Amino acid sequence: MDERGSISVLGVGMLALIGMAILLLGQLGADGVRRARATAIADAVAMAATADPQAARATAAANRATLVSMVQEGFETEVVVRRDGSLATARAEFRPIGWWCQLIDTSDPLHFGACPSTPVG
Repeated sequence: MDERGSISVLGVGMLALIGMAILLLGQLGADGVRRARATAIADAVAMAATADPQAARATAAANRATLVSMVQEGFETEVVVRRDGSLATARAEFRPIGWWCQLIDTSDPLHFGACPSTPVG
């Protein structure tokens, strides 16, 4: 029996498996990058929305993303953003600083710490 060509077939099969593994790793890496971009954009949109709710949609659009939802409760904002098929959620909280923060109820130490003292003079 002549087996001279069998090692060539085995080599081609191994190369095909290696090629498929490389393609799979490339797709996994690309998915990770898409998720990371969506998360970073969601963070930026949430921070913009705490300062100005109208800025949330503009910030998402400037980063080629879509604002899916935005929920504001008091000084906390939660957004869901979609970019390149990836959804990301981010939450930001507005913490007032300065003399006017004394007008806000600061009895909840988890969300509103005491206003920092302002140096006089």
